[in-house]
Amino acid sequence: MKFVIWITGLFALAVLVGLASTLNTGYAILFLPPWRMEVSFNLLLLGIVVLIVLAYAVMRVISITAGLPAEVKRFQRQKKLKAARHALREAGIAFFEGRFQKAEREALKAMEDEYAAENRALALLLAARSAGATGALDKRDQYLQQLDTLPERLQLARHMLDAELKLEAKDALGALAAIERARALSPNLTNALRLELKVRLLQRQPEAVLALTEKLLKAEALEPSQARRYRLAAYSQQLTGFVGSREVRDWLRRIPEAERRNPILVSEIVSRLIALEDFDYAATLLAEALADEDQATPELARELGQLAERLSPEKRLELMRSAEDWLKTRPRDYMLLLALGRLAMNQQLWGKAQSYLEASNSIEPTLCANAELARLFEATGKEEQAAQHYHRSLELALAKGD
Repeated sequence: MKFVIWITGLFALAVLVGLASTLNTGYAILFLPPWRMEVSFNLLLLGIVVLIVLAYAVMRVISITAGLPAEVKRFQRQKKLKAARHALREAGIAFFEGRFQKAEREALKAMEDEYAAENRALALLLAARSAGATGALDKRDQYLQQLDTLPERLQLARHMLDAELKLEAKDALGALAAIERARALSPNLTNALRLELKVRLLQRQPEAVLALTEKLLKAEALEPSQARRYRLAAYSQQLTGFVGSREVRDWLRRIPEAERRNPILVSEIVSRLIALEDFDYAATLLAEALADEDQATPELARELGQLAERLSPEKRLELMRSAEDWLKTRPRDYMLLLALGRLAMNQQLWGKAQSYLEASNSIEPTLCANAELARLFEATGKEEQAAQHYHRSLELALAKGD
């Protein structure tokens, strides 16, 4: 369409020029002694136009020729820059593919002819991360040092990467220092808080872990399931610092109910109480957990059975009375039946113990149930039956060993 318009316009211009030339009958005299020339005024105008066009063309050629070296340099620079940015893209792809040596090599290529500070920073970050992944720690540190020369607005990424690398190397103090530098540039950066949370956990600072967990949870920067795992890890660290059962009891009152009823934490608390020789209170916590269908697990029942021998007679009787209610909802819980059998054996209630142990063994034959039945029959003078269960427990042990 544009071509048609141009052609039409040129023809119209030609017609107008032709009409104008017929109307203009003037002439011009060019006098250059001793010569004198008389020409049509229209021809003079045409000559002037042609002369201007030729002058422009000559000037343009001279300009292009004079600027040719600079143009060649610009072209070469653009070519190198294009190659550098292609190398940067290749480095990023190689890094996420796990090809760290290639990623480092391509990132260094990108650095050679790149002038944009952002791209140089990205290339150095990729090179440092790749060098760290291949164990070249000296090279990694050199790349990080080069990042210090870049503008301040690019230093946040440098400090965050430094913190991650220090954390991976278990250098808690170095990671914390890098996190502080990052937070100085961006105080509300949630990823810095996440890294600090991991560092505080590594440093065994449970109070700081709990505080950071709540802060991240309120900022919706941490999933509830993740927050629960961090809380449990912090509680586990707090447990190891207690030297008396009274401290454990006071501490339990401060823990939220939902966390205190976690089976994993209950198991750890029981282990700590056993180490502190507060066996009856450990059994009380196990009983509370086993009374809750959602909280009860076979592992907790196993721990109760293992604890049976160390309990006071009053506590054993109390647990056996409570167990009748547990069995109403979980009659085929073979680990619970085994635990009750052990409690009854330690109270020398041989008939109850035998019924519990045989019920457990009928549901799921286990080495422990058969070994306890063998002990029971030995204690009651039934040597033949004891020998049968010893033989059965040996078979189960050999089968488990295979």
